[in-house]
Amino acid sequence: MSVCPSDMVTAMLSDLDPVAVILVSSGTKGNRLLFRYPYFQEPHSNHKSSKVAIKNPYAIKIAENFQDLKKGKSITTFIKDGSLTGFADKTLANFLVAKSELCGKKFSVKIDDVRFVGFPMSLTQLSKETNLQNSLNSRLQNILAINVVFALRANIAESVTNCYQELAQQIAVAIAHEEKRCLYLSKEAKIMMAAFEEASVTGDEDTVSPLKQIIHNSNLAKELMSVFDNLVKSGQVLFFLNQWVEINFCLLHKIHANVPGGVLLETFYRFLTYVRPYHAILLTKPEQELLSSLPLDGCPSLSRLIKLTTPVKNLKILALETDLSITQIYQLVCHLVYWGFAILIYPMCQANQYVLSPSADTAVDSKLSQEFHTSFPELHLVVEMSRFSYPSRMHECFDVEPIANTALMDKVNQVVVWMLRHRILNQLHTYVNLLPSSKKEFSTNPNMCHSTISSTHSSSSSVQVVEESYLSILMEDPTTSNLDRATSMSDVASVNSEESGGQSTTQYTSQLSKSPSHEANSDCSMLPEDSKLQWRMQDNLLNELKPGVKAAILRCPAAKNFEDLSLFAKLVPYFNGKHHLEEIMFYENLTRSQLVTLLEKFKDVLILSSHEALATTLI
Repeated sequence: MSVCPSDMVTAMLSDLDPVAVILVSSGTKGNRLLFRYPYFQEPHSNHKSSKVAIKNPYAIKIAENFQDLKKGKSITTFIKDGSLTGFADKTLANFLVAKSELCGKKFSVKIDDVRFVGFPMSLTQLSKETNLQNSLNSRLQNILAINVVFALRANIAESVTNCYQELAQQIAVAIAHEEKRCLYLSKEAKIMMAAFEEASVTGDEDTVSPLKQIIHNSNLAKELMSVFDNLVKSGQVLFFLNQWVEINFCLLHKIHANVPGGVLLETFYRFLTYVRPYHAILLTKPEQELLSSLPLDGCPSLSRLIKLTTPVKNLKILALETDLSITQIYQLVCHLVYWGFAILIYPMCQANQYVLSPSADTAVDSKLSQEFHTSFPELHLVVEMSRFSYPSRMHECFDVEPIANTALMDKVNQVVVWMLRHRILNQLHTYVNLLPSSKKEFSTNPNMCHSTISSTHSSSSSVQVVEESYLSILMEDPTTSNLDRATSMSDVASVNSEESGGQSTTQYTSQLSKSPSHEANSDCSMLPEDSKLQWRMQDNLLNELKPGVKAAILRCPAAKNFEDLSLFAKLVPYFNGKHHLEEIMFYENLTRSQLVTLLEKFKDVLILSSHEALATTLI
């Protein structure tokens, strides 16, 4: 039975969610648990649960316990239905409050299948300042340290753990700042402790009731609950603690979970360096919704960029329209991409080639199908996806003339934009490699001179094979090459061919002599000065290439045209399989027809490969 891709993503996202957020304090009245969320009602029965075995968290496992696991006995777990269980409030307060030596450092404790991460914060200095102003009675109730803790699954990645520790640090520092400014924590802690004391006086064994009362009365408790809910819902946290200190955080692993294979922080930062002026961005949310989510003191340049962004404008055009430098545009785009508010694409046009993503959910009754039907009631997502089962260009798969039917073309563009926004489609780019012609260096199959490798779902492997087969030959040191140097025209003019070049040189010079100017002087007379200059310039254009590759290029019929050869020589540095046609067009100011025509003329020494670009696929 196959597993639905959307179910796999959902399961992966749930593993990234926290199982609890906890606030503990240490003060003159000892260690206290001030708040925990979500609250879980422990069963009052004395018998042990078959699924959850509550044991002493400080007990040391002995070797026999591992033998019990192999026999299928119950495994100790402190997570039930996505919530933390099995820990009393007093127990949590005792081991989550750190000593003063550990305050100001990242905190991590692992117990069985739960990992507690936080950032202890010392308030001793604040307490001393408060003591100067308060009476002795108030002084005895001072809070000396706090710790904002997130309970996570123990098998979570270290990079995710670091992210939660950074969020805990933001909240702890903000609470300490507000405590110094207006005694915010002292007031909120008084409300929290009063709820627990009231429950203990009445003898109520219900541990949920005081927590519900705390959420109802305490502003800090509401803020911590909102942090937990936002992490589970979207992985983004953006609010002002006590309406004063800004807290902003996004869990990159969850926001970009739809990227095939997931995203690591280091990998994501490296791919951000791939942003180029010819790229465009596609907003993942409606413009007004995105603008309303920005803070009041947000950057006006960012608002201007969001208003002017369209899928057909590249970053260079946006820089001109927003009156910003390209460096500022890069920074703003990276910010939007990091927070998941935009994805990187190539500007939409009819020549773009798309293919169905291998991670797309093709189920008829998927959630995406329902969302698509809401946006386009007259269309079906499965039908639209089938158009891109094979690599297709927009004007080919929809068979719509943009000029003849503008309204229908707008609808097609909206459909493609929707599919790109939900990462259903991947765009393919054409890459060019220079092909050596020597039979000793490459395959003897003559059909290999002009072939196209299309790898839509395993792009990196295809390019790697191509590079290993012949690109390494181009990068060899010419001094160690086994190729015989092909004699240039200047050598022919100075030295007799029969004495210096042998048979191979004679054949090469005879091919060069087939130009009209040379045929006109076939009676062994000297070449005209114009012809000599032309051949010398042709020879110098390709001086940086290996002799064998240079000879293969000059054998192409188009090499007789100096303008074509000059343009080809100018583009040779791009022909290493790392630059796609759109990039070459942008940097060399060429139209697609000019570039495609040139590649067709020199097709005998080129090989094309079609695959995704890393920048637009991963970010």
